[in-house]
Amino acid sequence: MKPIYLDYNSTTAMSEAVITKMTEVLQYPFNSSATHSLGRKANAIIDEAKTKITAFLNCKNYEIIFTASATESTNTIFFGSDFSQILMSNIEHSSVYNCRPPHLKISEISCNENGVINIDDFNKKIPQNKENFLVSVMACNNETGAIQPVEEIARITHQNLGLFHCDIVQAVGKIPIDLEKLNVDYASISAHKINGPQGVGALIIRKGLDFRPLVYGGKQQKSKRAGSLNVAGIAGFGEACALAQNNLDDFQKITILRDYLEENLQKITQNKIKIFASNATRLANTCFYAIPNVNNQTQLINFDLNNICVSAGASCSSGTVSQSRILKAMNVGDEFLDGAIRVSLTPQTTKNEIDYFIKIFNEFYQRTKK
Repeated sequence: MKPIYLDYNSTTAMSEAVITKMTEVLQYPFNSSATHSLGRKANAIIDEAKTKITAFLNCKNYEIIFTASATESTNTIFFGSDFSQILMSNIEHSSVYNCRPPHLKISEISCNENGVINIDDFNKKIPQNKENFLVSVMACNNETGAIQPVEEIARITHQNLGLFHCDIVQAVGKIPIDLEKLNVDYASISAHKINGPQGVGALIIRKGLDFRPLVYGGKQQKSKRAGSLNVAGIAGFGEACALAQNNLDDFQKITILRDYLEENLQKITQNKIKIFASNATRLANTCFYAIPNVNNQTQLINFDLNNICVSAGASCSSGTVSQSRILKAMNVGDEFLDGAIRVSLTPQTTKNEIDYFIKIFNEFYQRTKK
């Protein structure tokens, strides 16, 4: 039996169009630093990818710097700029939350019980001297799917003379992202979340802003990120963005299937289950739940034995599952902290697959009651 993949927020398979595009590029020894015809062709491929990303995110007034990951993109700005303080939300992805330059003051912005940023707390945390500070808030949470008020946060940041960074990794391809409308200064993005290749990301930075490179060496990308560019990966990244732009409507339709799943989970547990951020505006594909006093590691093993791929709310390490930092930030009750499971769907997820998940969940839940 082929595994049923319900862990879309973790990573995605490359689409056939992306594989085809990358295969075409991989047939040639492309190096964008070369001055001969193949070097010029490599640069044309990179420019084509930039054009697709620009159209996808409406970022013509931004510079696109290719990196190996969104994590690298965030590190580049945090460590390469002369900020005196960084304000970040307490529900950021670990790639942002754990990126803490030792010479900077880091302040955390709280969230409410639905995992949405507390604007009042944000206003209180803004530095009084309004000097050289950065605010970093994600567009959508990777665990709960809660969509954050990025446009409002960016507006308040700029009114107080700060700069704004946004991790848009979970948002791209799932909801429309218009960087001009959101008015962000820096954005981190990764290709593998939108059916592109792993190992390719980008830092998108408003033109006119500058930073010290994180990676030194050659003069690639105007000396802002050294190293030979991954031409095939970048081509796949651009193709993935073009496809995602055309599939946004299909992604919104997943809401029906996600709601069907949650209704059945509530029915099976007689509403004892907790579905996190259910009262917030969420990504259409994300269901993050917990059964009271039921360990999520036991659930993960059970699902895996039945060929279902889902994840816990927190990272797994050495066979253990830790409590979700996000749920703690939301002040979730202790009885739910050890049992969080994230189910994240794709536009290709079928009702039959969800029905099978419900069946396996029901069998497991009935055993826990005995």
